[in-house]
Amino acid sequence: MRTLWIVGTALALAAGAAMAQSNDALVKQALSPLPAELRGQATVVTYDAKGNPQILRWGQNEIYCMPPQAGAENFSASCFGPVIKAQRDFEAREKAAGKDAKTISADVEAARKARKLPTPNLGTAIYIRSGKTEADAKNLWVVLMPNAKAEDLGLPTEKGNGTPWMMRSGTPQAHIMIPQAGDMDKAGTGDSKAM
Repeated sequence: MRTLWIVGTALALAAGAAMAQSNDALVKQALSPLPAELRGQATVVTYDAKGNPQILRWGQNEIYCMPPQAGAENFSASCFGPVIKAQRDFEAREKAAGKDAKTISADVEAARKARKLPTPNLGTAIYIRSGKTEADAKNLWVVLMPNAKAEDLGLPTEKGNGTPWMMRSGTPQAHIMIPQAGDMDKAGTGDSKAM
């Protein structure tokens, strides 16, 4: 009987250690799009099969990060503020209900119009790291600029040479795409007082 208890305890400890390692890896992946100075205080969240948020790590700076979703074809991690978090919660419930991407997008817009979802403020930032694999993933910062026009801001509307550009210029979905060539592990280590 004692042998069974020891074996059972050992298996439970091993399973707990594997889960902790798995969660540590997910947290690291989720935080990877953020500049280094924002990572320590960010909350890491994922969603269960019913679309309910599951907190992997609590934070304190109102930034939420999502690791790549289980079963996804490509690597994608993202970080955002509370307004986008509300949208992600809504989308997760819709996806769990079996809705497709086009329907979910239309439902998000309808929920915003009905004031059931908040509208992101001008300048809301989203940090993304994506690629076919984690090893080849690139960082992209997106700044939401609803209804702004590229020509008014002096921005191109075509992607090129790793420079910022505007997508969906002049629409409620207008946003600036800012590709990041640097390593986010080293970002933000400079002295801002020197500027």
